[in-house]
Amino acid sequence: MKYTIYLIFLFLLTTTNMLSQITLHDNNTHFKKNSASDAGNTFILSSILVISPTLILEDKKAYFGLSKELSIGKFPYGRAEFDYTYIFRSERTSAVHISYNFDIPLNGNFSQSSLFMISPGAGYYTDFTRKGFFGQIAIGLFASTGFSESIAIHPNIKFRKVFMKDDYPGVFEISLGVGFGFYSR
Repeated sequence: MKYTIYLIFLFLLTTTNMLSQITLHDNNTHFKKNSASDAGNTFILSSILVISPTLILEDKKAYFGLSKELSIGKFPYGRAEFDYTYIFRSERTSAVHISYNFDIPLNGNFSQSSLFMISPGAGYYTDFTRKGFFGQIAIGLFASTGFSESIAIHPNIKFRKVFMKDDYPGVFEISLGVGFGFYSR
């Protein structure tokens, strides 16, 4: 058995040296870099990054969650946002946030392809057992994906305070992540 392992190791060692002597042609000449390929790469990357980690503080307990956010809007009228959060706990594992956000550009020039914004907002909360209303503020960057000026990613940090109906204790959430949205200028 010992000699078999030595033979396999010797075979691998010699074949890798032999392959290094082969000259390969440059196949990169067939691929052209253009803005469409950059836009596709940006779209794929932004789709992966849509999942946002969320910290939920409720009843003096901390829970971890993962959120997905989708928004649609038109400047200067604001945007509507749908946010689903999966919370890692034994009960009430799903939460939905529907909100309206008013986006205020921090650099004042909305004609650029990316800009920093502060976004105060308010909305409706449900975890399918408890219901409530919330206020939130997000600070982040709106960046065009390259496909179109109206398709954007929104990396942000979001603070949200939920006030429950029926005298349930409130919830405080902090989310750090990337939203995806359709936003016309």
